[in-house]
Amino acid sequence: MDLERRIEQLEAKMKAMELELNELRRERPGMGDPRQQPANPGAQAQRPVQPQVPPQAPYASPQAPGAAYPNPPGAQPYQGHPGPQPMPGRPGVPGYPGGPGVGPYPGQPGTAGYPAQAGPHQGQPGQGRYYGQPRPAGPQAQRPPKPSKPPVDWEHAIARVWLPRVFIVVLLLGVLWGFIAAVSAGYLTQPVRCLLGLVAAGAMYFFGERQVRAQREGLAQVLLGGSVAVLMLTFFAAHHLYELIPSWLAFLLYILSIVLGVWTAVRRRSQTLVIIMTVGGYLIPFLVKSTEPNAWIAAGFELVFSLAMTALSIRYAYRAAYFVSIGVLHLPLMILYMAGDFEGSRHVFLGAVFLQHALLLVLSLVRPYRHRVDETVSLMTGFGLVVLWIYALYNQAGGPGPESMMMIIWAVIYSLIALWRVMSGRVPHEYMAIATCAWLVWLVEIVSREALPLSVLIEASLGLGLGILLRSRMQQITSAILYLFGGLSILQLIIHEILSIETLSWIALLASLAGLSAVLRRHMAEEWQRKVPDILMWSAALLSIVFLTEVTSVLTRNLSFDLQHLILSAEYALYAIIVIIYGVMVGKSMVRLAGLIVLLITLLKVIFFDLPGVSLAVRAILFIGLGVAGIAVSRILYKRKGADPEAPSGPPPGPPSLPPE
Repeated sequence: MDLERRIEQLEAKMKAMELELNELRRERPGMGDPRQQPANPGAQAQRPVQPQVPPQAPYASPQAPGAAYPNPPGAQPYQGHPGPQPMPGRPGVPGYPGGPGVGPYPGQPGTAGYPAQAGPHQGQPGQGRYYGQPRPAGPQAQRPPKPSKPPVDWEHAIARVWLPRVFIVVLLLGVLWGFIAAVSAGYLTQPVRCLLGLVAAGAMYFFGERQVRAQREGLAQVLLGGSVAVLMLTFFAAHHLYELIPSWLAFLLYILSIVLGVWTAVRRRSQTLVIIMTVGGYLIPFLVKSTEPNAWIAAGFELVFSLAMTALSIRYAYRAAYFVSIGVLHLPLMILYMAGDFEGSRHVFLGAVFLQHALLLVLSLVRPYRHRVDETVSLMTGFGLVVLWIYALYNQAGGPGPESMMMIIWAVIYSLIALWRVMSGRVPHEYMAIATCAWLVWLVEIVSREALPLSVLIEASLGLGLGILLRSRMQQITSAILYLFGGLSILQLIIHEILSIETLSWIALLASLAGLSAVLRRHMAEEWQRKVPDILMWSAALLSIVFLTEVTSVLTRNLSFDLQHLILSAEYALYAIIVIIYGVMVGKSMVRLAGLIVLLITLLKVIFFDLPGVSLAVRAILFIGLGVAGIAVSRILYKRKGADPEAPSGPPPGPPSLPPE
């Protein structure tokens, strides 16, 4: 700041000097006029510099470029004029520009306080805005300082946010202990205790409203939420401890307390209070004392309350309250089912779960939630919980039961919704993924253990194809996971008979890899996705060798050791030749390379695995066969090289021809 102030003062002095110099020029005609300059300025520049100027000539006549202008005693330094001649200067003399790195001259554009004038000093390299002052070191000195982050207001965080939360608990503990002490001394009867609880709840609510008007939101939410909690505890004491009110009245008062809290939360637009009231509402069936618990009333209240709070959360876009209202329902239902004797009423609890998920599904179709990710997560998570409830309540050994019928109903529902979305021109991302999972669960239930990998593989292949055609990334991921599970399960199967489910599973795996490779090659446009078909084809080629080995071992298990190895090596060589011929026919170098690799693998197998254990005659046959196969393959590739579309056109490279002598 001091440096900038000094620069402004210096610029003001320079402007005053320029005005004074202009007045002197008007009094002395010809001063600064280019027509008065000498004809040979170079000769004038060679004169020695005079140390003093006579008093009658305070300013010397115009000199040549490079000559000095001494200052008269007491005069301000001469700063130059906007004439056409260059500004004379002497480097190192105070008050004179002329050296590199000095600031702008008067009249230079961009200088504060000076109009832009044409002159010889504009645009000179090495000049900055700090005239007469040392240039700051480095480019960082000219950058404005970064705005610093405001310091954390710990007083606000402690006194207004955490202090009321901590000390409201302290206050409640003190009131509770005082209440217990007064009861032990016999001062408070049971009705008086309940009356004091009502008064305390009313006082907390009153002061909470005052804190809202005073814009103390943190303290207000604590007081308002605490008032509803005290009110419910008072009703609980009157009903459960003192038996002053019957069960139906306590249940009604609990509901009115929750309604009061929800109304307050909506009026104050507080999601925190909505979450607190949601949790408190789920606890109401546990606060009612009943000798004969009714499953319909308990599960029905939990369901209705959950749906009401879900609708409220959707209406005001409370994302956290949305997940609490949906997910927490399953916890009180589970506790009620396990705590009571509801084995004969399990359909009631399962019906409550079904209705919640069905209404969420209808809402997603009729009135989609503005947060699509939240809706997708709630649907998929909710369906997973539905499956858990089905198998937890109806898991029976000895074959398919009611759970299989329930699963196929949900699978059909989601499949029809996905089909309807496709026909209406929209991609059914989550519906198709859930339908795929539902069919998988149904297959696990009805299919035998041996046929399960094949069933999962077929379903996953169809789902993956649909996901690729419809460009649904969620369906692709879901089906890819199922395909990986089915493929790994098939790899663990050992073929014992040719006509068996294991053989069919292996054939389906190889066919699905080839089919998916063809579909992906046609529909994948991104660069990284184009490598996936090649990976699938290489996987199919390697797994074909494993499949050939399994089948050959079954077919030749009654033959001798030498014949088994001979036949297996012959099959490997034949497979390699077929792959190479196919690659030549379609013009794919990658396919031909795969065949060559299989042929080399066959040679390595013969050398390291077959030779130590077979007879000399079998060795001769193996090597003769492999030699003939290798030469034939080389001949095929050499013959088809000119017709190969991937082969380079033109004559083969060779030594350059020499000019005739």
